[in-house]
Order: sequence, then structure tokens, then C-alpha cells
Amino acid sequence: MVSTRQMLMLSLSLLLVGCNNYPYASPGLKPDGQPKIIWYQGLNEDPKSFDPQVAYDTVSAEVLNNIDETLYQYNYLKVKHITVEPSLADKMPTRQPDAQGSETYTIKIKKGVLFQDDPCFPGGKGRELTSDDFIYAIKRLADPFIKSPTASPVFPTFAASIVGLQEFYDLAKSAKQTDYKQEISGIKKVDNYTFTIHLKELDPQFVFWLALPFFAPTAVEATTYYDGQVHNGELHEKFMFHPVGTGAYKLKSWQRNQRIILARNPNYHYGRFPTAGEPGDQAKGLLADAGKELPFVDEAYFNIIRETVPMWTLFRQGYVDSLGDYGRGLKDTLPQVVSSDGVLTPEFQRLGVKPQYITQVDTFYYDFNMHDPIVGKNKKLRQAIVMAFDNKRFIDTFYSGVYIKPESILPPGLFGYDPNYKAPYARHDINRAKQLLKEAGYENGINPKTGKPLVLDVFDRAGGGDSQQRAQFLDQQLSKIGIRVNIRLVTFSQLLSIGQEGRFQMKGSSGWLADYPDPENFLFVLYSKTDRYTNASGYDNPEYDRLYNQMKQMEDTPARYAIIRKLIDILNEDVPNLYLYHEAYYTFSHPWTEHILIHPTAFNRLKYYKVNPQLRAEKQQEWNQPNYLFIVALFGLILTAVIPVVLARKGK
Repeated sequence: MVSTRQMLMLSLSLLLVGCNNYPYASPGLKPDGQPKIIWYQGLNEDPKSFDPQVAYDTVSAEVLNNIDETLYQYNYLKVKHITVEPSLADKMPTRQPDAQGSETYTIKIKKGVLFQDDPCFPGGKGRELTSDDFIYAIKRLADPFIKSPTASPVFPTFAASIVGLQEFYDLAKSAKQTDYKQEISGIKKVDNYTFTIHLKELDPQFVFWLALPFFAPTAVEATTYYDGQVHNGELHEKFMFHPVGTGAYKLKSWQRNQRIILARNPNYHYGRFPTAGEPGDQAKGLLADAGKELPFVDEAYFNIIRETVPMWTLFRQGYVDSLGDYGRGLKDTLPQVVSSDGVLTPEFQRLGVKPQYITQVDTFYYDFNMHDPIVGKNKKLRQAIVMAFDNKRFIDTFYSGVYIKPESILPPGLFGYDPNYKAPYARHDINRAKQLLKEAGYENGINPKTGKPLVLDVFDRAGGGDSQQRAQFLDQQLSKIGIRVNIRLVTFSQLLSIGQEGRFQMKGSSGWLADYPDPENFLFVLYSKTDRYTNASGYDNPEYDRLYNQMKQMEDTPARYAIIRKLIDILNEDVPNLYLYHEAYYTFSHPWTEHILIHPTAFNRLKYYKVNPQLRAEKQQEWNQPNYLFIVALFGLILTAVIPVVLARKGK
């Protein structure tokens, strides 16, 4: 039987143990006996797939792009003047146009690059990368039978661009199996380190696609080995959960809904920290490690934390090194950390926290259905709605004034974006909106056919605390000019179907995030031949199409800029969309971190990160001191409960 004294000691021991809230095990040692240097950060959900030819979400990219290197990458330091540079490629591609208006990209890759060591290779040793691995990856893009969990989502884009890709897909479809020995007419192997891609038309922007994981090399040994079959009595996970790449890191472990650990890839040897960046980077110390071998940290812990509050708590305790994209969710916490003009509060200045203001290359908007007999056929009505909507107040209300008000579909950071440009109808003016509404035939918002206020059906996405409030905000804004809205909140999948089928007058939760940093990637959204999944408004303007087709084949020149400006003017006159915002947010990193940047289009960022583990340990200890007053108080409560028991026993 446990004595009273033993019970007291046990209670006190548990309290003291409970004071240690360190959430990680010991990092362990490197082969040289030194402690491993670890990077800690969060993800808001598990990745969907690690198959490079399939993965198309930012969470998967946050991890996968550190494992699978690509032919080209974005210069890490150039976050405002986004620049593509060679990665696995030996140099930038050679482009050769022909008389038919098409062109051929010739790509040379680095020699001596090795895949990571993995059981899929003979002897478990990674072999050398060759051009065959890129050709195999391109064929996988056109494999209709890959389920990881779906076939490649970008196949239609590349089938319209790469000669012979559609035919490869069609042949596999008709044969009911994919023959990887079958050649693609537009893809040619020159030698082990050179291959060509023949495009149907001139496409200067194709190099941006080559910087995406879809073109990451894939070893046939890996997809064959990790196919869910039994090897040596052990059932291996499918390739979509076991990436085999050439990048700075490889997957060490993945506990679903808990943690992903990446470990340094010993076969990686060609990465160097950039030697040039943006103006002022030298003064900021961002070039202190210029030219040094990458990566800097040995392992990375990606903690799966779905909610912003616990993530913020771990950051405040020093147990994650940077908030990264979690900065998006800090609307309620932000005033505690940074003032409205971007200055850290005194408390966080004392802690040494480093802020970063991120502008995303994206645009979000409501779609007008251009095929609707009321909204789509009445330009003045759409102009009135846009002018009645107080965009600045919307951003202040729902995004703490941090997001950026759009003047066109082009976000900041792209060629053709003009910070001084002002859209003619995207300015809040109720009187002008009422006049436009009168010209549209709905004076004071009254539908002349019914004699009642015009009511518009608006669909938006249900979910999250702001959904209903955002719907009410739109209703309040349009009611100022006499229009009422009938808001219907539906699931995201329902919203996609409604958009594709054109069953709406206005539709929210629409937006476009850059696949690559070129204006063509945004202007194609309103191209008439773009599918309704993307061009949900169904916008169709022959003059816009003509200029778009001319612009997309041009290099960045003043002539291209002038055409982009015409395209923007056409859209802002026709208003197929009501623009809401470009995303922007503050994120924060701790004083023990170095050159932590959130690049708007690059996700292979981990290899550039650097930490001072000694300073981190000191700050963690300082910020997480045990609350001994709480212990004493609780111990007193225990004594209060135990002493009467002891006295009662003595009285027997």
C-alpha cells in the first residue's frame, strides 16, 4: 500500500516533471559526434501526394520541393524581381524557332548528379541522373492510369503545348495500358545529358513550367519498386508516399497527422547559396553565406498542426523556428505583434522576433456569369456593382487591412503590373454607382419588370467563421444602391460544379495563384478557350483573345507591356469579375534564424535556412521557466487534502 509520504513525493515529482514542456526528443548526433542541427516548422495538414508528376497543392510542395529538385529554380533572394536559374540543368535552355511558328527547347543537365540512396536501386545506392529520367517523367504526365490519387492535373496544359503528348495519351487509353517504350514525337534524347522538347508554338514562358515539380526527374526503379507490392516479405508504401529524388533532403519518416521528418541527402553536392539578390540584401546580411555549400541544417521537423492558435503558442515558446505561411491566420493575434504601419510591438522587439511582409502572386474575386441574361448581358449593371463595393473596408474588416486592393487581375511582382494604375470602376463611389445602375435600366435598384428590388443569386463557399459575415457584407454593400442578394453557401465541390456548369449570377471563392510568375498565367484565365473550371465567368471577347494570343508569344519588351495594358483595360471595362484582394501577410521568425525568406513562387526553401542551436536553446530555457508559484500553490492544496487524512489515522 502507498504511504501518505510516498503519495506526497509522487505528486510533487509529477508536478516537477510536468514543468518541462519541451515537445521534441533529443536531436541525436552526426557521424562526427556533433549534435544534429534541426529546423522546426509547422504544416496545417498532411501532404496529399509526393508524386512529382501529380502533386499540385502548396502543402505537398512545402515538403516535396526539398526532396525533388527540378531543371530550373527561382533565385531564392529575388522575391520582388523573380528570376529563374539553372538547378539540375547545366545552363538555361536553348530555344530554336522554326518556319512553322513552333520551337524546340534543348536542355543540358549537370553531370554527376545522383539520386538519393534508396532500396529501389541495386545495392541501395543512388545512381547517376540521366536525360532518360526526365523523358520518363514527361511520359508519366500523359499516363492516364496513374492514380496518385489522380492522374496528372496538368496534362491538358502540356498536351496543348508539347508535340505528340496527346497522341501518347490517346494510344495508352485505347490500348488500356501505358507502354513507356513508346516514344513521344516531340521529346528526343540527344545523349545521356541532353534532350529536346518540341513545342507546337513559340512559348517563352515554358521555362517557368520547367521549374515546377511536374518536370522533376523520376527514376523508373522507384515507381516500379514502390507500387504497393510485397518486397522481401514487407509491404512498401506506394510511390506517392515515398519520394526518391536528387534534392538536398530525403524523407526520413512520416507519422500521419503528427510529423514529417526530412534528413540531409548525403548525395547532394551541387547546391550553393546565391551570390546575388535584391538591392539592399548585402546590408541586411543576406549575402553573408554567398557561395557556401547547401544545405545548412541536418534535419527538418514538419509538425502537422491544423489550427493557428496552437501553432502560435509553439512559436511564442520558441519550439518552432518560423511561422511561415501560418502568418496568414494571425488576424486576431497580429495587433499584439505588429502595428498597423508594420513596426514590431516593444515586447516582440525585446524578444528579437524578425518580421517579414509577404505579398503573394495571386488574385481573388467574385465571378459574374457572362452568360446570365441579367448580369452577363448588362455591362453597366456589373460596373455599378463593382463601384458600390467598398473594397478597402472589406480588406480592413476581414484581413486587418494587410491584404492589397486589386486594380486588375495582375498581382504585384509581375511584368506589366503598374502600382500607379487605377481601375475606372474599382473605386467606391455610391453616387456614380447609382447613376450607372440607372443607365443599366435599374434605377434605384428596381427591376422594371417586377417593380421590386433586383435580387441576384450569389453562391459562395460554406465553412469558416467568416463565410456568413462576408455574405452579409456583400448584401450590405449592394443594398446601398437598392440591389439585394440571395446568398447560398455551399460546399467547395458544389461550388466548383456550379461554376463549371454556369448555374449562377455571381460566384465567390474564386481566385488564381500563380503557377509561374508571368502575366500570361493570369490573363489566360479570361481567355475564351480556357475551360469553365478556370474561366468560371465564361468571358468571351474576340479582341481580348486576339491580343492575348499575340502577347503570350512575346518576350518582356515595351511592346508586350503595351499589349498587357490594353488587355487590362478591356477587362476593367467589361468587368467579368469583382476583384477582392491580393493576399499579403506578416510572418515571423526567431532571432536564432538566418536568411529566412518566404519566396512567393519557390518552395525549395529549406536548404537555404540556417539556425543557431545554442542561441535557440538559451531562449527556450528563458521563455519556458517553470511556474514555481503554481507548484507551491498546488502542493498546498495537496497538503490541505492529505493532512486531515493523516490526523484521522493518528486519532484511531
